Amino acid sequence: MRSGGFLLALLGMLASGAARGTGPGEGFGEEMLMLSTAREAGSGGVAIEDPWRQGTFLEAGSIMLSSGLRWLSIGAQGGAGPGFRLAADGFGFSPSGITGTREGPDGTWDGEVGNVDTSSWGARLLAQWTVRDDASWQVAVFGRAAGLVQRLPQVQNVGIGAEAGVQARRSMGRGSATTMWVRAGPLGSGARRMMAGRVTAGVGWLTQGVNGLLGGAEGFGIGGEGALETSVLAQAGAGATWWIGRLAGPGQTLFLRAGARYAAGTAQTIQPRAGIGVLTRTSRELGFQVDYAIAPMGELGLFHYVTMGIKVPSPSGD
Repeated sequence: MRSGGFLLALLGMLASGAARGTGPGEGFGEEMLMLSTAREAGSGGVAIEDPWRQGTFLEAGSIMLSSGLRWLSIGAQGGAGPGFRLAADGFGFSPSGITGTREGPDGTWDGEVGNVDTSSWGARLLAQWTVRDDASWQVAVFGRAAGLVQRLPQVQNVGIGAEAGVQARRSMGRGSATTMWVRAGPLGSGARRMMAGRVTAGVGWLTQGVNGLLGGAEGFGIGGEGALETSVLAQAGAGATWWIGRLAGPGQTLFLRAGARYAAGTAQTIQPRAGIGVLTRTSRELGFQVDYAIAPMGELGLFHYVTMGIKVPSPSGD
């Protein structure tokens, strides 16, 4: 009997799934849980820097596991009127050279039968609305819809999911602010199973200074979060970001990131992570950023994250 069992086992070790009480690797859309920017991955899987991004961005990313799995994405985000932001991205997932096997009558391995041809692709649309914005607080609600098509050797599955959350930012004065967030999803269904999902809550702190450790403009951020998978498996992450330079205005900024993540039921329960990035701005409205992060995944190898983005002038002046 032909089997893509290696691929299913690999996905099972990669992500904690969600499928009507089943275990890791048995939920639909689990590959979506791997999607993140290198900025987020390098700081323990925690989105310390991005929740309140301003401006219009075009961004492309690649995630590669050294065993051959690849994720590719491309997207854009920007202002859509007072208090509103929209973001959209498309993504694809494909293994490289996954070998199919044959099973004998007694259930033992009975040789190879070539490569298993499988892939997934989809798209997501996010809308964010700032419901409060004053000197002390910024509060926003957001929602994201996702669609996924999964092509296996003898069947094609289609699924949809939704995600929702709220985030808040409290100004602490002197360039410092505390951020908080709660989000749930993607929750949905496909292939007669619940789509993989999680509920996440976290807190972070950022500060921008004029005279840092190296005598110039620097900033620092820390954050942590906990997550519960819909299969009742837990995740948690903590990380830090240090940048040398300013986040606005012409010039260059260097980012250094580090963190760790706990992920029950995966190939490596404790995952130390690290990353680096460079932001170059020619003006307030034009800039280019590239980020890289690395995360171990036990016997499966290493995750490599690369994200490249361009900030362009905003039509709405956001």
